[in-house]
Amino acid sequence: MKLTVVISQGEEMLIGQVREVPGVVTQGASVDEVMENIQDALEIYFQDIDAGETAINSELNLKDVILTKELEFA
Repeated sequence: MKLTVVISQGEEMLIGQVREVPGVVTQGASVDEVMENIQDALEIYFQDIDAGETAINSELNLKDVILTKELEFA
């Protein structure tokens, strides 16, 4: 999966956002630090989604499921 990271200058730190995932925002003192923090934030974001889907899937009737697909991000 390709994601677009937008890094802008904040008042004191660089701010990184993932364009395709609006809830993933982080900051850092350097571009490298922002990219590391983005990776960490994405991992947490997708773990939270997995946990939420597990709760939702336990309530779903399997006959209603059309497709499930795992995505990999780097």
